[in-house]
Amino acid sequence: MRTPDADFIIVGSGPAGVSAAFPLIAAGRRVLMLDAGNDAGWEDESRSARVLGSNLESLRADNGSSPKLQTPVARGILERFRRESGITGDGFTPVASLVRGGLSNIWGAQISYLDAEDIAAWPIDIELLQRSYERVSQRIGISTNADLTAGTNSGSVLPLGATAAHVLHRHEIAKPADGSFRLFPAVNAILSEARPGRAACDLRGDCLYGCPSGAIYNSRQDLLALQKSPHFRLLDNMRAISLTSNAGWTIGTADGSSFSAPRIILAAGVLGTAALLADLLPIGGEGLRLLNSPTLAIPLLSPARLLRSATATHSLAQLGLSLRYGERASDYVTGAIYEVGSLPAQSFVNRMPLGRKAGRAAFETIAGSLLVATIYYPGDQSRSYIHRDAAAGKGMTVRGGFADDFDIRTKDLKRRLRREWQRLGLVPLPGASLAEPGIDAHFAGTLPMGATGPFGSSVDGELNLHPGLHVVDGSVLPDLSSKYITMTIMANADRIARRLAETEANPAL
Repeated sequence: MRTPDADFIIVGSGPAGVSAAFPLIAAGRRVLMLDAGNDAGWEDESRSARVLGSNLESLRADNGSSPKLQTPVARGILERFRRESGITGDGFTPVASLVRGGLSNIWGAQISYLDAEDIAAWPIDIELLQRSYERVSQRIGISTNADLTAGTNSGSVLPLGATAAHVLHRHEIAKPADGSFRLFPAVNAILSEARPGRAACDLRGDCLYGCPSGAIYNSRQDLLALQKSPHFRLLDNMRAISLTSNAGWTIGTADGSSFSAPRIILAAGVLGTAALLADLLPIGGEGLRLLNSPTLAIPLLSPARLLRSATATHSLAQLGLSLRYGERASDYVTGAIYEVGSLPAQSFVNRMPLGRKAGRAAFETIAGSLLVATIYYPGDQSRSYIHRDAAAGKGMTVRGGFADDFDIRTKDLKRRLRREWQRLGLVPLPGASLAEPGIDAHFAGTLPMGATGPFGSSVDGELNLHPGLHVVDGSVLPDLSSKYITMTIMANADRIARRLAETEANPAL
């Protein structure tokens, strides 16, 4: 019998993977993490290289995706995944990562917390999740945007941009007729005060380009802390490609190596985990159901801010919003409002019916009065499935779509939002667009906790069909609200790892 390489092997170095590692090493468990990437990064590159790209990638034709997915860093991450993962999309954009830190390299960093109603159908108590939320929050660092001119006496805060502050003041003065619409300062995983190894946000607007100061949370930062433990080992360039059961589990990697442990923790992201489990799940003709959040982007003009310059702030979400549209607990959308003046100009200049020089001049004239709202629907409004690609061996295709009545809901939402924009003194501009499924990168529900059958998993994320295989990424979330899910994924990974650390026998010394 082969001697195990560790008590637990974690596949993936993103937010879920590191969140599972901390409780295990704290309990003295030997943890081996396999990382498809390596320590090479872009932190030391010049700003021009990070913004423009070594091959001027930022000047490529606009592909209609979010500005954060068009930076050189994001393009490199997504292109590598598409090249090596064997996962393609049909009416779906597969967004995932094979680099160190996973999608935390390019995430929006907005923080949301689920409440008891959101997880009413889950097999866990909200108190457990809330305790994990608190632990993760303390570890990663969180700040709330605030209008500092109005004064504040508590909490970690960063300044609101002037246009966002103006809109928030309008909301407070002209209260909505009912409680269905909420607008509030956004909460982001970004530092307003320095921590060891991480500087506070310098308000330079480099948020989409790798944040060289380290103010925005990236799970790469946690790896530095984990590697100080004698119980933790990280191996670079080890892309997991197979899983075999043999008195435990053995993982095969793309370079021909193999590693074994009694228990495996998959934290490769929903798409990466599905690919790794392709031969172990009975994915038939119907495919494996994937929940994602249909996403609407709406450009907004604040006439009261025309010809006024943008103020120094970060380029993450400035304001958060929510709007209830039905009676069910999940019948609400959430979203964020961004100041366009803090986003890359090229993403907007490329969409203008003007030459590059004239477009940039026009953009700079009105940028201080422009906002972009992104609206997310709950996952029950999506209809996406992962299919095996018989012609490509282990290849997979994700086919994207929307719920049958989604177009009706979209029209109703736009009508409701127009009423709120008018109240806030905002003018919706032409160009509102519904993103192709997948671009949101809010994925869940493929292997839900508490579900019976071949695709279900236990409260510990252990697959029903395969004891010893645990999943801690978004795959095991039973449903998908419209809230941002990264914090919930991290908290659930923390919760599962703590249960495993408590219930598994102490390793033999």
